[in-house]
Amino acid sequence: METTIVQLNEWVIKLPKKLEVFSQAAASSRPAPKKWSPKEIVGHLCDSAIHNLQRFINVQHEKKPCVLTPYKQDEWVELQHYQDTPIEEVVALWRSLNKQIASVLSHIPTEKHMYQFELDDGNSVSLEWLAKDYINHLEHHIKQIDAQLPLGGKEDEKRT
Repeated sequence: METTIVQLNEWVIKLPKKLEVFSQAAASSRPAPKKWSPKEIVGHLCDSAIHNLQRFINVQHEKKPCVLTPYKQDEWVELQHYQDTPIEEVVALWRSLNKQIASVLSHIPTEKHMYQFELDDGNSVSLEWLAKDYINHLEHHIKQIDAQLPLGGKEDEKRT
């Protein structure tokens, strides 16, 4: 779990710095109809953080195994109106949520790392597995953003 917490704390520092150079237009650009813009991807990562923060807390005190309930991610992104929100606000929300997740994870006693979540298909995964998967999910979406806007930006895309 320690490695996962370190990785998350590194992304809490790195991702905002990588995104801060982009204009609102560049961050709002959708690569295709019905595809998320980079800003909406970060918004989706906020929604994921909201759900996973709740999961990381609930698994510690609810009946075992804790049921891992899915959520309607497209509807969440649409109803949160990330596309209409300044990128700085979306990034600030993401950063704050992930700082809290890192704090919660760092305070979970080692003996609880193997507490189980039951998936829709009847299989189970541990809290430790879910925390690692959370990082994998985050990095998957960072690669999507990178494919749309090479992180680090171009001089003509920088905000003034």
